Amino acid sequence: MIGDQTVEAFVLAGGKSTRMGVDKGLVVLKGKPMISYILETLQRARLNVSIVANNDAYKDFGLPVYADVVLEKGPMGGLLTAMRNAASEVILLISCDMPLISPEAINSLLSFLDKEKIVATAIENKVNPLFALYPRKLKSNVEAYVISGRLKMTDFILDNPHLLLLSFAQEMSWCFKNVNTPIDLEEIMNSRPLEND
Repeated sequence: MIGDQTVEAFVLAGGKSTRMGVDKGLVVLKGKPMISYILETLQRARLNVSIVANNDAYKDFGLPVYADVVLEKGPMGGLLTAMRNAASEVILLISCDMPLISPEAINSLLSFLDKEKIVATAIENKVNPLFALYPRKLKSNVEAYVISGRLKMTDFILDNPHLLLLSFAQEMSWCFKNVNTPIDLEEIMNSRPLEND
């Protein structure tokens, strides 16, 4: 953990993917669940890690698992769950479907840590809200968004104090690849080596 309770990581494990047919985080990739690669990489970066999931199977990873505090609200609901359960001042929010994420990318993101602003990566002007740092002081803003049904995370980022990181995200764009379909899964299995493989 950086400093004393400054930042901790929450991995959004969501629910069943309609395109994958199962929980994405539990899809087996080179012999182990996809989420394992992310959890191990975050732990190598010496972060405390929790999982936001409604599936008890995630408890098998031996980490804290928090069910959504409000159901059916997507990643915004996951962020709210993280905000309500975090002990730290800042939350690193990451999706369970980015198995190529590297310690270098995590450390680069953390080097821009700001307790007042959201720090998010952006590639080709597209914001990635699921590899970003969120100050817990914005919890009431997250609650207001969820209550009002505004669930687009990019809108939330742009409506609040933020910093968008373009350069390092562009240089390391390969590590932000999401697995959304069986084709994506096959591409990743045949591409770069996975961290902790």
